[in-house]
Amino acid sequence: MQTKHPLYPATALTLLSPCLLTACVSMAPSPALAATANISVDAGQTGARIPKNLYGVFLEEISHAGEGGLYAELIQNRAFEDANLPPACKLENGFIIPPRTPSFYDNKVKDWKLRWNVTSPYPAWSMQSSTGSVGSIGLTEEKPLNSVTPHSMRVSISKVEQGGHIALVNEGFWGIGVKDKDSYNLSFYARSEKGYRGPIVAALVAPNGTVLASQTIRGTVGMEWKKYSTSLVGKGSDAKARLELRFGAIGEVNVDFVSLFPAKTFKNRPNGLRTDIATMIADLKPGFVRWPGGCVVEGITIESRPQWKQTIGPLEERVPTYSPWEYWNTNGFGYHEYLQFCEDTGAEALYVANVGVSCAFRASTYLPDDQIPALIQDSLDAIEYAIGPVTSKWGAVRAKNGHPQPFPLRYFEVGNEQVGARYGARVKLFTDAIKAKYPQMKVALSSWIADLDHSAIRAAGDKVDIVDEHSYRPLYWPVSNFDSFAKYPRDVNWELYIGEFATNSNVGQGNLNATLNDAAYMMSMEKNADLVKMGSYAPLLVNVNDVDWAVNLIHFDSDKTFGRASYYACKMFVDDQPDVNLKTQFGFSSSKAVAVAGGVGLATWDTSVEYKDLVVESEGKEVYRSDFTKPLQGWRKDEGGSWETVDGVLRQTNNQVSFQYLDNPAWKNVTLHVKARKLAGAEGFLVTLGNYNGQRVQFNIGGWGNNQTAFEMSGIIGKAVPGRIETGRWYDIEVQVDGTKLRGFLDGKLIVEENIPNVETVLAISGRDEKTGDIIIKAVNTSAEPAVTDFKIDNAAGLKADGSVLVLTSGSPRDENSFANPQKIVPVKSPLTNVAPNFQHTLPPYSLSILRLKTR
Repeated sequence: MQTKHPLYPATALTLLSPCLLTACVSMAPSPALAATANISVDAGQTGARIPKNLYGVFLEEISHAGEGGLYAELIQNRAFEDANLPPACKLENGFIIPPRTPSFYDNKVKDWKLRWNVTSPYPAWSMQSSTGSVGSIGLTEEKPLNSVTPHSMRVSISKVEQGGHIALVNEGFWGIGVKDKDSYNLSFYARSEKGYRGPIVAALVAPNGTVLASQTIRGTVGMEWKKYSTSLVGKGSDAKARLELRFGAIGEVNVDFVSLFPAKTFKNRPNGLRTDIATMIADLKPGFVRWPGGCVVEGITIESRPQWKQTIGPLEERVPTYSPWEYWNTNGFGYHEYLQFCEDTGAEALYVANVGVSCAFRASTYLPDDQIPALIQDSLDAIEYAIGPVTSKWGAVRAKNGHPQPFPLRYFEVGNEQVGARYGARVKLFTDAIKAKYPQMKVALSSWIADLDHSAIRAAGDKVDIVDEHSYRPLYWPVSNFDSFAKYPRDVNWELYIGEFATNSNVGQGNLNATLNDAAYMMSMEKNADLVKMGSYAPLLVNVNDVDWAVNLIHFDSDKTFGRASYYACKMFVDDQPDVNLKTQFGFSSSKAVAVAGGVGLATWDTSVEYKDLVVESEGKEVYRSDFTKPLQGWRKDEGGSWETVDGVLRQTNNQVSFQYLDNPAWKNVTLHVKARKLAGAEGFLVTLGNYNGQRVQFNIGGWGNNQTAFEMSGIIGKAVPGRIETGRWYDIEVQVDGTKLRGFLDGKLIVEENIPNVETVLAISGRDEKTGDIIIKAVNTSAEPAVTDFKIDNAAGLKADGSVLVLTSGSPRDENSFANPQKIVPVKSPLTNVAPNFQHTLPPYSLSILRLKTR
């Protein structure tokens, strides 16, 4: 009988609904069909030891992860500065234009620009007036609160009816989540040149006008800035409430730095964190927290990079940072708060500093070499602030800010997603200086995405401790490339950190399929812990009202949160992390044959193309011959494009992404012949061949900017070959499919031959918990079939008959958690009662299972 795990509620199972042939997933098999698998563990043969802090979190200001999220401030644009342009930028035709200076990498001037979506001089603020009342609001730079917040809001009240008001209104971050009986701490600064004597009523108001909380602030507002504070207690709940500052008398008041916090924050800290989000992060038991980025570290220009000294001290004096994800960060959650959060969650701190270069994918502006010594000193100051004695300059500042004891800063990363020997040379300068003063500090270099930048690593020298690789992979890559780290060199003087990883292509907003692939990737990391010492999923947080990346770990809005299935997988891996690997072997055999099937298609990608003389064979028999002198019949168009049959050809005349499908579920082992001619555009030709395990299989000829040709599913199958497609020339294309074997010909010449990797399989690793003696087996079944698995446990003295299994699964690999069903996919714990040196257990279809076998 299944029981609820004490930390996870039971999950509900649902059946997969039918879907289009072009994106179909095999239905769950009947109980009579089952795959077989075997998993062998030799408890007498140990492998790499697994670091206690292998799994951590990466926290970046993206998708309002902090502002309007983890950072508990409820007021958006609290200092009235959010309409300011980022430093060093100008506005042209609705776009932010950075300085047009040579790039750090190739000395070329980039034409990158960013859409500026700010339409109001005071975003998130507005004015409301009661019947008969007249007033106005507007920004002013007269007599500012301080140099950091040069604007304030002037509220002018020229007429107020009895009991009426003019209200300055803030919408919060897509609403203010108010809960019944909860308290909220409000503060703001105000001044009035002529002295405002009327009442100011602070109110939290629901969209229908219901006042959920209110407090009256009385007394004269004088000519000098003064801070006003009060507490509001909810009398009802609403996720879309707003704050109103209601002025009930004629006059003029300047307002600045309006702040509203829930009284209850994580660890009850002032200027604190939202309890539900922080608790979900803490429940992951992170070994470390990487911060502040990510692209945020780099900035869209070097002037807009984060500067830690501007993020400590009084909130009103902190300089905001413009996030590359297109909004301002108040830095209320600054360097000190970050270090405090690490301490509060029991995590070590991994701070990332700018290397003097802005984002390589954006403007790539940079500081000249003669300014790097000052930047290095700034990094040394950051370390001193975190761990220096109170007798040091910056250790004394830390103590003044309320924390005399050192913070748990252990890692210092230099740069993010930079590349090349010139970057590596800068890392060497930082590393030499840091190691000279703080030899215990582990220094990391940020390598390239999904690859190691060996030129940067070599240039960085032999003092770098860690290389940080970022690994965003398409669906099934982690499964088909399981144990990929075994191929990495071991004769190196650095450890590997996977600072950002996720399965983020063709997985919706993060479905069960993505989770199983994430689990396979983490299993590869754990298995290769002799090299891979740390890993963190990315992105961690997303406010669902501002989604920059489709796939994130924790979703939230103004008052609710939920974790994706991958959140629970990460938690399972931490909760059941062994101390040392054990030798593990596994095998899998399906009860059914899986092949490419489901019809064919012709397509374009940012290109105009003509096709003619299409012939399709299935199982060696001709099943279709085109006649493009007539209108298309039986074809299905997907996405854009303008298709027509004219002069005996099928022509797509727009340089767009567009597909024409000829669906037939019975077609398999097809051979396709077609002639194609490029008319214009960026790339070549696309021919689709059916579906395999729910993914479209296609032959991409002259893709990737017309530079290479390859077979694809969610990513390249095997390797791509270089080659370009000429405009105006007819090509003969032939593609042969035999089961999972693919062969592609161009003008009669075989140019690509690949096998689709088997992604329906069982993968497994194992290890020992030295404290309990338990053998921990982690197994992923990516198949649509239950896998009846024979377990063989060797050299496990004292193996007990009783154990447990924790399973994460659902009825369909496309299932996702959501606000409507936040626990659709959560782990369920069940007892094992038949454990022996040889025993059998069935792994459910589409599942992650963690078995604990007792030896004491």
